[in-house]
Amino acid sequence: MPRPIQNSTHYQFNFSWISFLLTFIILCTAISVSTAAESEDFSARFRKLSDELRCPTCQGLSVKDSEAGFSTSIKDKIRELMKNGNSDEEILAYFVERYGEWILRAPPKRGFNLVLWILPGAGILIGLFIVLFRSKRWVRQQEHEELASLTPEEERRVKDDLGRFEEG
Repeated sequence: MPRPIQNSTHYQFNFSWISFLLTFIILCTAISVSTAAESEDFSARFRKLSDELRCPTCQGLSVKDSEAGFSTSIKDKIRELMKNGNSDEEILAYFVERYGEWILRAPPKRGFNLVLWILPGAGILIGLFIVLFRSKRWVRQQEHEELASLTPEEERRVKDDLGRFEEG
């Protein structure tokens, strides 16, 4: 049976429905792009913060690199604090207040901790100066070192030994 010709309002309905869908798709894409950018910033910030904190159960690993249960709970707490809008300094201060300064992988550059930052460089410089001055003194001693003169008895012995060597 032939299909009846549809009126123009049916096509207008389809066109408005299609335009609505296209508008919805464009808006969803724009929102997902902005969310992805925020997600990238969130991830980078999370990686930075979790790398600055030490795993309490692992030796020498950051929270980011550790898979220990304690580190996982710290990571969850970092995410929670970040979602609450806390700044990086506030998040680090939260963990320092709770666990002490040892939770930080790099000690703050103030107070007694300044010694920890200065001591390695100072030790290397002092060691270099010691090596430099010792080597200069060693070179100078070799340049000025002269053979001691022989006593007449020693000279006679050397000549006797040389004579026996030449004869023999």
